[in-house]
Parts: sequence; structure tokens; C-alpha cells
Amino acid sequence: MYTSYFPLTYYFYPLLELELKAHPDQARFASSFEKSVDKSTETLLYVHIPYCQDMCRFCPFHVRVDKDLSVYERYTNALCLDIVNTSRKPRAESSLIKAIYFGGGSPSVLSPQQIAKILSTIKTNFNISDDVEISFEGEPKTLGDPYRLEVLKEHGVGRISFGLQTYDENLRTIFNIAATLQDIETLRRNSQEFRFDEVNVDMMYNLPGQDINHVRNDIRRFLQDDFDSVDYYNLHYFAFPPKFVREMDEGKVPPKPSDDIMIALFEEIKSGLTSNGYNNVADQVYSKKEKVCEYFRLLWGGGSGDHSAETLAVGSSARGYIDGFSYMKYGNVNKYMESVEAGDDAIEKISSRLSKPENRGAVLFPKFLQIDKQHELALNTISPKLLADWLSSGLIFEESNTFKVSEKGKVWTNNMTVDLFEAAQRDVGDRAVIALSNKAGTRTGNF
Repeated sequence: MYTSYFPLTYYFYPLLELELKAHPDQARFASSFEKSVDKSTETLLYVHIPYCQDMCRFCPFHVRVDKDLSVYERYTNALCLDIVNTSRKPRAESSLIKAIYFGGGSPSVLSPQQIAKILSTIKTNFNISDDVEISFEGEPKTLGDPYRLEVLKEHGVGRISFGLQTYDENLRTIFNIAATLQDIETLRRNSQEFRFDEVNVDMMYNLPGQDINHVRNDIRRFLQDDFDSVDYYNLHYFAFPPKFVREMDEGKVPPKPSDDIMIALFEEIKSGLTSNGYNNVADQVYSKKEKVCEYFRLLWGGGSGDHSAETLAVGSSARGYIDGFSYMKYGNVNKYMESVEAGDDAIEKISSRLSKPENRGAVLFPKFLQIDKQHELALNTISPKLLADWLSSGLIFEESNTFKVSEKGKVWTNNMTVDLFEAAQRDVGDRAVIALSNKAGTRTGNF
């Protein structure tokens, strides 16, 4: 059914569209924070730390490298103020936080004292579930520090995650990945001593010049290190700076694999991990556990067709979802800090609301690799013809209570996701792809 691979992976829906001040629904969005949520609503708190020690060439996120470490103290203070101000909104006051996720950037670049201050501020100001899952992302050099790990453990962090990307030394050099394989080994050893519930790594495929042997070696090394889970991402090429793109064109850097090779790499990863005890619990996610982590489940609406879970966002470029709106805090970190320090909410962009809110559950169904038939309203937003085409093409199959993405369909989840968009959302997405294609090195944040 599909012959070319859609080049973006979406994590948020509906899509961000306009600056808050220019959006016709500005007032309605602002009023959403003044409403209480239903007691059954599950809420994720997303905390963004935009700083890294170095800039990896492939990174699409709003990241800042600042060697003046004093800025970390200012950012920590601004972030804590944002946490307090957000927590006092009626929507946040009535929300039960089921999961907390620290993303970036590399949150672990902050000092142990700064990390402890942020965690303490969250616990003091939000209503947190007794069984909350707290995840903390970092990079190996700083996350492997025993003092930081001790602070995380003391404050209830059960899940840590870091960017491993690849074990291939040549590709790590090409991408300007500063952490060494020895840094990864130190983090692996230290994290095991602290007995975190889950140690997750991010890895990538479809890398320049990558072939089956490269992927097989990465899988072999990953299995030897015995990490608990892996988010195995297909590399997108939009964020590469112009110089890197020129070097690829000139043959100084190996070329991007063809779609046929990319699909072969994907199949090698899937078979290599699932045959060694890892469950494909969600799109691109493999785990020793049988369910995807709470962070992803709530970020993507609640699971398998649900659309009700919300995300409260704090931090520069942090993204949230409330009352049918997606939103993003200022991506420019200085503007974010200035806005928070001035007593403002620091929200830069919002989405439009969907004509049918349940479409969010349908669009995120490929993330969970299934949609439960009990979510009838979500299913009703899917074109019957599209559903029939997927069935006849073998991309999905039907069971008594669910529709599931097939092994064949798993490679095409990006395409399937976009085909589930409402028409107005598809227009927003199309414009974004055109803009990204015309400007190398665009750091978009995550979609």
C-alpha cells in the first residue's frame, strides 16, 4: 500500500500551529487552566532541561550548549518558579500526577543540588500519585556520576534513560557524540549498583552508511550490556547542519541508506531484540517488561485509542496537552527565563482543537500498535476505506476486541499516523514538512 516512507515521526497531536498571541482560540486555551479536571483524568508532568555539554550533529531538539555554568542556576530558579506557578492553576491543583518525565537536552548536566531542588519543588507543589513513575533523562558523562544517581534514587526516580545511539566508534565521531563507550560502561555499572527499576537507552538506525553488519553489532553489544529497554529511533535528516549535508553530497560523509536498506535494518532490529526476550511494547520501543512505560502511555493519550490523558509542561520548549490543546513553552531559553521571571506563563505556541477530540486516540493508535474496540468514538474518526485498505494490505489485523498493527505494518507506522490526521491537521503537517525540507539544520523540538 505504501511505497515511500513518511520522513517524520509524530509524538504530539494535535500539531502546534500558531503563536499563542496570534491564535484565535487564545482566550479559550487560557481559560482551560482555570478549570478543574475530572478525577479520572490521568496526568503526566513533563519537565524540560534544554542544556547539553556538546551539540550532536543529528539532534533535532531545542538544545543549548552553554559553558558558563552560572546559567544553570538561573535556569533552575526559573524552572522552579514555573513549577510553582503552574501548580497553582486550578487545572493543576485538581490533577493527580501519575508520571513525571525529565527530558532535554540532558537534565543530568545540572548539579546534584540543582536536580534535588527541582525534584523537591515538584513534590512540594503537585498532587503526586503514590505509585508515580519518575523518569530522568541524561547523557552518560554526567548521568553516570554516583552523586547524581544517589540524588535521583533518594528522590524516588525509578527510571533513567540516556542516549547511546550506536556503539560504532566511526559514526559516534561523525555525529560529534562526546560521551565515550567507557562513559556508557561506567553509567551501566553504576546504575546497576543503585538498582533502578529500569535503565533505558535511546538508539538509532538508518544512519549514514549503516548496513546490516553495523546493526547486528549494535544489537550484540546492547544484549551484552543487558539494558532493560530501548527506544530504537529511525534517524531523520532534517536537523543536520548545511555543512554536514554538503559533506554527504560531496562523499566526505557516507550517504543516507535507501528505503529498502532502512526497512531491512528495521527488520533486523525487530527480530534481533524480540528473539532475545525483548517485547515490542510500542512503536519503536522494546522492553523486558510487557507494557510500555507510563511516560509514553500518558504522553500518547492513555493507551490503545484513549485520548483523555493530559500533560502539564514546565521548562523551556516543554510541550503539554490540556483540554484538547497542545502547547509549547518558549523554545528560546532566554526568552523563557525572562517570561517566567516576569510572572508570565511563558507559553509560545498552541494548536487548534480537533473537530472530534477522539481523533487523538485514533492518531496515536499506531504508537500502541493496537486500538481497542471499546474506544468506539476514536474508531469512528477513521475512514472505513482506510481501515479496509490496511486490512487488505496486511498492515493491520482484527481480533475480537482490537485492531492490531501487523509485523508488516510496523515499518509503516509513520505513514499510518499521518493518514489518521483530520484534514486541517494534515495541512499543518504538510506545511511543516515543506518548511523543514527547504532549510537544513532546523531544530524543531520533537513533533
